[in-house]
Amino acid sequence: MVATTNIIGDVVQNVAGDAIRLTVLMGIGVDPHTYIPTPADTAAIHDAHLILANGAGLEENLDKILAGAGGDAVYVQLSDGLRLREETEGEELKASGQAQRHVDPHVWFDVQNVIDWVQRIEQALSALDPSHADRYRTNAEAYVRQLEELDAWIVAQIATLPPANRKMVTNHPAFGYFADRYGLEQVGTVYPISPSSEPSAQDIAALEDAIRAFQVPAVFSESTVNPKLAEQVARDTGVQLVPLFSGSLGGPGSGAETYLAMMRYNVQAIVEALRGP
Repeated sequence: MVATTNIIGDVVQNVAGDAIRLTVLMGIGVDPHTYIPTPADTAAIHDAHLILANGAGLEENLDKILAGAGGDAVYVQLSDGLRLREETEGEELKASGQAQRHVDPHVWFDVQNVIDWVQRIEQALSALDPSHADRYRTNAEAYVRQLEELDAWIVAQIATLPPANRKMVTNHPAFGYFADRYGLEQVGTVYPISPSSEPSAQDIAALEDAIRAFQVPAVFSESTVNPKLAEQVARDTGVQLVPLFSGSLGGPGSGAETYLAMMRYNVQAIVEALRGP
């Protein structure tokens, strides 16, 4: 079977264990927005019985890739059925009335959404491989317990922040689901929609004004997005730059090698930065 992102791959592995042979298309550090398949990826897609993707526009060219690869895999988009957020483009387009709304695909930053993923993954695996259905169900139930513990831990961590400190500025709008679920506000982003869409000078100026107005103590960068503009914004406003993981897990020794570890790493970094001196 095939999983598009390594985050999905990690969740799948927790449900399936060693009962499947899994190919993950996007390695550590790969930005899902700009992923280009290799010939080996295309072959894996062609040979797969099941393909699990995030959907909601994250894997932008996946439909074309699947059509080109062929094969007869069952194709599941894990974001289907979830309540999806929308984002609006930058300040110039808003002012001109030409802004378009885009679906936010970063659903995994609400742990409740990943619990939904687990249930859908278990169902898909059991339908294709009923001989291992009991194992998939047992693994899924155990993993859901860990996810519920993680969700409660995040709620408790964010609760330690004064309400006035619960404002985030990020490199691109990846943390909207996180903010909505756990009681923060994403007050601005360096890249208005996707890291492939350059912000205007007006966008950057408006973001820096917001940082000063809200007294936001940090700009959060991401491991899969070029930090150059975020570094500039942090310099201009005199706040710290704090790296997080968003579209990819971290490599060995990063402290973010699994979904559970990545979320804990990010939450600890966010709470420490927003708490301030």
